[in-house]
Amino acid sequence: MDITTLLLDNCILIAELLGLWVMLGSNVHLKKTTIVATRVVILLIALEAILWHVERWTRELDYLTGARVFLTPTIYLLHPIILIGIIDMMGFIKKGRLIFYLPVLISIPLLYTSQWTHLVFWFTDENLYISAEGIIKYYPYLLFLFYVFVFLGNFIFNYAKRGTAESRGILVSVVAATVGVALHIFYDIEVDYSTLFASLLVLYYLSLYIMTAKEDTLTHLLNRQCYFYDSKRLKGHISAVASVDMNDLKKTNDTKGHQAGDTAIITVSDCLTKNRMKGKKVYRIGGDEFAIFYLDKTEQEVKNDIAYMKMEMSSTIYNCAFGYQMVVDGNVKEAMEAADKRMYKNKAMYKGTDARRIAAHKEATIRVMHEALGSGMWGMEFDENGKMISVEWSPEFRRMLGYSEEEEFPNLLESWSDLLHPDDKERVLKEYHETISDYTGQKTYNVEYRLMTKSGEYRLFHAIGRLLRRDNGVPLSYVGMFVDITNQKL
Repeated sequence: MDITTLLLDNCILIAELLGLWVMLGSNVHLKKTTIVATRVVILLIALEAILWHVERWTRELDYLTGARVFLTPTIYLLHPIILIGIIDMMGFIKKGRLIFYLPVLISIPLLYTSQWTHLVFWFTDENLYISAEGIIKYYPYLLFLFYVFVFLGNFIFNYAKRGTAESRGILVSVVAATVGVALHIFYDIEVDYSTLFASLLVLYYLSLYIMTAKEDTLTHLLNRQCYFYDSKRLKGHISAVASVDMNDLKKTNDTKGHQAGDTAIITVSDCLTKNRMKGKKVYRIGGDEFAIFYLDKTEQEVKNDIAYMKMEMSSTIYNCAFGYQMVVDGNVKEAMEAADKRMYKNKAMYKGTDARRIAAHKEATIRVMHEALGSGMWGMEFDENGKMISVEWSPEFRRMLGYSEEEEFPNLLESWSDLLHPDDKERVLKEYHETISDYTGQKTYNVEYRLMTKSGEYRLFHAIGRLLRRDNGVPLSYVGMFVDITNQKL
């Protein structure tokens, strides 16, 4: 076996593997475990190429050597092991690792003892390769194809769903390579797969690096550059723009540290992407700023998605300001600016007022609770002088009373107070006003009373509520819920 021939035959493979090894040393985006796993795979590919050439040299001998008996099953096993390394490198398998490795573990004794058991293949004294009858002779190839399909399945689940050109490029290359391997098996042609493995590894690394360059490294959302690039590239499909900004991130960083701030940003990004609707692209464009492009969506679909994101946010301790704008006459830039203005207007309602942020969070939390419990909710807002400026009765509460539209049961205090039973009215209103007047914030609204429904029937309700106040004690928001306890009392 000529070393020079070996090097010349594998000059492209050597260049690819050495280049990748060097590039790994300067990558700041990949985890250390990923870099280590990649280098292990590089060494395995190089080992497979060397062993392949040594094994091919032993075939030319007119007598059987122990080297060939050892090398052939080793090469058969290296192919799936390299694929396992690539799958591990990509972090696909997190649970059930033993089951994942089991086929290759079982194959080790089967293939290494096959020379004597004649189970899969064996060699004659004249150095001829003999394979078993039937499908069992394809066992090494089927083992390899099993891990190819495992790789493809995990890749499609983890990367191809992103829909990026890079992930599609990897998928096309892998599918084409898989077809090539299948044809070699079908026509019973042996081939060295080391170059294929190396090319796949380099292609994956390159694509991963490109995807990393397009992503925000903390949240893995698309980054600011992609936001402005897509605003032009997708101009014909962007139907709406949403702007999202976290409230009080600086306060979190200053009081709890930047690690807590990073946790907050990641949590918010998860809330924005939990509803994996098609045609929605989410970007992190600044420290606490996010943006969303909706592709070919109606305004109602946009509203529904924003409501869903707010509901997800309500289960966290964080709060965001939202603003959106539909695109008119294809003017995406104008919509981006309008969405920002709406978001900042929304943010101004909360800026500098911790109590209002808490109020929004509490109100959203209660809304989720009453939806689960089949109860109703109310919310009241007060100005800086403590004067009530708005009342909101939830649709669920209206339905409990037999009303379906706001016109039938307007958002007025009298809509509720006028329906109180005459024997309960004075007591209930006294509790209501005393809770508002208690500037210490100690008193909680907690009463039972009868309320007339649309049909004229009185039903018994249990109502609880709590006032949220400004720093000077002036009421800010009054939130609470109703529960129909008529059947329970009966």
